[in-house]
Amino acid sequence: MCFSFEISLLTFIFSWIISVYLLNKKINEKQKQNIIFLMIFSSMQLVDAILWFINMKKNNINFFISSYIIPSILLLQIVYNLLFINNIYNIYSYLIILISAIIFYITYRGYTIHSNNMFKSPLWGGKENTFIGMLIFFIIIFYGRIGFYGEKLDNLIIGLVSLLFSFYFNGGYGSMWCYFANIASIYYLYEYN
Repeated sequence: MCFSFEISLLTFIFSWIISVYLLNKKINEKQKQNIIFLMIFSSMQLVDAILWFINMKKNNINFFISSYIIPSILLLQIVYNLLFINNIYNIYSYLIILISAIIFYITYRGYTIHSNNMFKSPLWGGKENTFIGMLIFFIIIFYGRIGFYGEKLDNLIIGLVSLLFSFYFNGGYGSMWCYFANIASIYYLYEYN
């Protein structure tokens, strides 16, 4: 899991190399959408790498990344899933996007600090996520992508495992992004290659 500058940076590079490689192969539209979603998702590791690099000091870089870049990447995952993967263009999806934007930009306004867990992983915006918050986020980003057959079952399992991790992992939930980015990269490389 990403609990250092080096591992965060390597995860970003690893995920993006696999993603670019797979995007240059003959894959169907749904697979392409999954790869692009992975690229958005794993971009968080570049952000975490920068925060690790500056040792999460309370400076302008930390404030800008915590207050604007992290919420934007989180929001982009919801936007891409609702509008591009599921093609849901209605008042409810726009309302979900608007509410999510407000919540993310209020929640993460501030400085990222080290969490109290044994790895000192990043605590985005200096605030601890709650299990309910993680549950809502994962329901939204996996909306329309989970079910009981084929690839939808894989997404359901990933979503459930994510929630279990968020429940048992004390502090710095953002470090789980690394774990899931690596797992998804390896899975897609195996499945789509």
